[in-house]
Amino acid sequence: MTFSVMNINSIRIFKRVLLLLFLTLWPAIFTLVKAANDGYLIRFQVKGMKDTICLIATYYGSGTYVKDTVKVDAAGRFSFKASADYPKGIYLAVINDKSYFEFIINNDRKFSMETDRMDLSGKMVITGSPDNRLFYDYLKYNKTRYNEIQALQKRIVRGKTSNDSIKLINEQSEAISKDIIRYKLDIAEKQPSTFVAFLINAMREPEVPEIPILPNGRKDSTFAYHYIKAHFWDGTDFTDDRLLRTPVFDNKLKKYFDKILYQNPDTLIKETDILIEKARPNPEMFKYLVWYATYHSENSEIMGFDKIFVHVVDTYYLMHQATWERPVVVENLIKKANRLRPLLIGQIAPNMVMLDTNNQPVSMYSVKSNYLIIFFWSPDCGHCEEEIPKMKDFYEKQKDSLGLKIFSICIDSSLVKWKTSIRKKKMDWINVDGPRTLTGDYHDQYDVSTTPVMYILNSRKEIIAKRLGPEQLPQFFLNYFKMGLNR
Repeated sequence: MTFSVMNINSIRIFKRVLLLLFLTLWPAIFTLVKAANDGYLIRFQVKGMKDTICLIATYYGSGTYVKDTVKVDAAGRFSFKASADYPKGIYLAVINDKSYFEFIINNDRKFSMETDRMDLSGKMVITGSPDNRLFYDYLKYNKTRYNEIQALQKRIVRGKTSNDSIKLINEQSEAISKDIIRYKLDIAEKQPSTFVAFLINAMREPEVPEIPILPNGRKDSTFAYHYIKAHFWDGTDFTDDRLLRTPVFDNKLKKYFDKILYQNPDTLIKETDILIEKARPNPEMFKYLVWYATYHSENSEIMGFDKIFVHVVDTYYLMHQATWERPVVVENLIKKANRLRPLLIGQIAPNMVMLDTNNQPVSMYSVKSNYLIIFFWSPDCGHCEEEIPKMKDFYEKQKDSLGLKIFSICIDSSLVKWKTSIRKKKMDWINVDGPRTLTGDYHDQYDVSTTPVMYILNSRKEIIAKRLGPEQLPQFFLNYFKMGLNR
């Protein structure tokens, strides 16, 4: 009897503990359940697929990246689940290397998409997602109207139309293009909260109004450029990282920096900072634009654009703003910027004192000339074999008129090969041996890792050009004098 009473009391105590734990943990349990219910659940069915896998990928910048792998059952069914805070944007269900269809992750949390493998977009049926339905209506409309334009243009290509017919076809094509623009603007205006409206605004480029007349009676020739530049990003919210998961944003960035802006380092630096500051409130957008500026300036082949790279490193990496990047990467970028900084266009070139063929030291600063070409080369360099005769030809023709001299640095440690090559190639200019230097390592001084490498200095030993080929020298000097930079 005593045992039974103790057992009943134990059960009562246990129930009270359970109730207390339940009441204590309920908020956390409720949050987890709510998060699961509020997350994304997208069900797919693709007729013609069975017992395989499907990749879920997303656009990001200029590429596409796999985010998940899902299993497809015998009826072609598969699903994708994600938390409520999953990044929004355009995603892809990749069937194989050449087949995929797109879907939008935005405000609609639970929906389904059914289609046929033989016509993924054309057979698409969407339930529960107005955003995706509008997206596919938009895709179908664009495809239909584009096919109409293509059909009209084919009639011209066949060459069986008269001039009047060509004019009519062009007018019809232009009318269709205007219809497409009106269709897009109508969506953006009437359904502004949809993802398609967001996408249209991201793609939109300014239409130049009527060009004003200047007081002298002529049209303002610069108006169109300044208007496009000022309004190129109208409607673009740089704090919305959905932009990154579309196929349009990176292309628009590239067009802006490569086509719209004047290709001057100072201009590009200014505009780069403006866009990055617009993106700063959104960490992902800020990170991407800093990366974009770093990557494209570091790998640019345009002379002088290394100034942009140095600025980006000094502003965002050296000042500890690129907090996402690994310390070793930041350290390497800073080292490279420090190496390039003394070599930017307009800087005084570092002096080099090296031994000549008579074993006498020659200082680069002691060479008096209007222009001095610094030329790094090697006897075993195949590219140098091609470049040196061109250099020699230019030098012989222009040395007197330009007041030109060449400070030629051989990077090979073999004195025999160096002197033999000089005689064989008839390199009748100042020849010094790079390894026998009195002023430090030329590799670091002039960022030389391969040959040939060329720098051009003016009479003040300022760098006015670099990393050109001999065949580019005539045009460079022509432009240099034409722009009055020799004054």
